[in-house]
Amino acid sequence: MICVTFDTADDGNAREETLFAAGDPAVLLWQAQAASLVVPRSRARKPGFDALREYVACAGWPILLRTSGGGAVPQGPGTLNIAMIARMPCGAHIEDGYRLICGAIAEALARFEVPTQTGAVNAAFCDGDWNVTVGGRKLVGTAQRWRPAGGGRALALMHAAIVIDHPPISVWPVLGDVEAHAGGVIPPRRDVHVSLNELLPEEMRPAAIHGALMRAAEDRLRALDSPRTEEAVAA
Repeated sequence: MICVTFDTADDGNAREETLFAAGDPAVLLWQAQAASLVVPRSRARKPGFDALREYVACAGWPILLRTSGGGAVPQGPGTLNIAMIARMPCGAHIEDGYRLICGAIAEALARFEVPTQTGAVNAAFCDGDWNVTVGGRKLVGTAQRWRPAGGGRALALMHAAIVIDHPPISVWPVLGDVEAHAGGVIPPRRDVHVSLNELLPEEMRPAAIHGALMRAAEDRLRALDSPRTEEAVAA
């Protein structure tokens, strides 16, 4: 089985952290069975967080915490996650990590004639400059963590959350409240997002995209170990 199913997003994030700690190149494709909202751990220090957490859980969207920054991200059966653990070449920068994972996703989707771009999308949840978009709507959000790996290199954990199906309508007011608590002024909106199942014919979901994502990600990890990659980044 290419895609691993976990009970919760906490379990998926924990597996990513285990791979990151091991330090070897790896690709993990996973989904969580239980619905949740995953937010940066730093938000737990904000006043009123415990009350917010109780309210959100009662609404059917328990809050889970992650180590990376950004905004709230719905997790559950409608979200496909891909993590890449890579030993980055000397001189690489965080933008190289984003290009690596966004490029793998773009290549995989191009096999199904889905053209992608990258960029911010106003009113998207967990918005950022390295969203993967289709027709100006957000399909994928990305995040990274880096640590030194010796010899001037770094180990990078690159994560992408892909919307397979739009989350239930109940999540949008909850997302708005969660982001307002963090100081956000623009509530996330459903219409600025697009789902993978809107873009692919029914017969191509989901197994075909799983294989395409794994192949594209693994090809890029293998290419990082070539001398040409080192020379290109150094130049």
